[in-house]
Amino acid sequence: MTTRIVRLAPLLGLALAMGAARVAPLAPPAPAAPLRITVLFDNTTADPRLRAAWGFAALIERAGHTLLLDAGGDPRILIGNLDSLGIGVRRIEAIAVSHAHGDHVDGLPGLVERGVRVPLFMLPSFPPGFRERFGRAFSLAETSRGQEMTAGVFTTGEMVDPAVRIPEQALVIPTDSGLVIVTGCAHQGVVAVVRRAVEMFHAPVYMVIGGFHLLDKSEPQVQEIIAEFRRLGVRKVGATHCTGERAIAMFAAAYGADFVPLGAGRVLVVGG
Repeated sequence: MTTRIVRLAPLLGLALAMGAARVAPLAPPAPAAPLRITVLFDNTTADPRLRAAWGFAALIERAGHTLLLDAGGDPRILIGNLDSLGIGVRRIEAIAVSHAHGDHVDGLPGLVERGVRVPLFMLPSFPPGFRERFGRAFSLAETSRGQEMTAGVFTTGEMVDPAVRIPEQALVIPTDSGLVIVTGCAHQGVVAVVRRAVEMFHAPVYMVIGGFHLLDKSEPQVQEIIAEFRRLGVRKVGATHCTGERAIAMFAAAYGADFVPLGAGRVLVVGG
């Protein structure tokens, strides 16, 4: 099996279709293009036409470009949800994988069966098995901190909590309202993700959504994370997937009207 890997220099964007690279800006352009996020795979549904299962995937649309973050854990559910929403797979221009766990990558074969052949942004430390499994179908691109993957969508680069040793990346999307951060599971610590995003852009945080991996955290620990979000100026929160029901309820209670319910089928629009 042939595995194709595209290695990119730090802070370079990828435009494989055009064979060009762009230097990532240190600050977002003004005015920023509207951002649209559609949750495609989640533990719950916001649209009764869709199916739920353990995992996460979200479609990121910005400035006429489309990036898929993760693919959930079941190809049939991912493809079924796309079909129910009327989203053709040909709209997907690139894929970013937050980390190599099955509940975030096992939906990818469904896209392969539909003929999707696009750049797939992964971390340099992803295991050989991942490369062997998907290297034939996708152009594998190793990411680094601050890299622009599609127009106005950046990666934190590899982050690892030494206690869990699971390498992961998250998306950082500058908007006119502030930074929008999208996590897969945040094994590296969701507060650490927010801090890195702020360090990258020196901008306020408008919204953090995705899995926060707080299933094993006590109530005092979750309360401290919520307090740290407040100290970091996070205005809106959408906690889901591996965050855990108790922690989700705590975020919802703390943020009130600024808590963003997710679930498969939820569409969020920022700007525009």
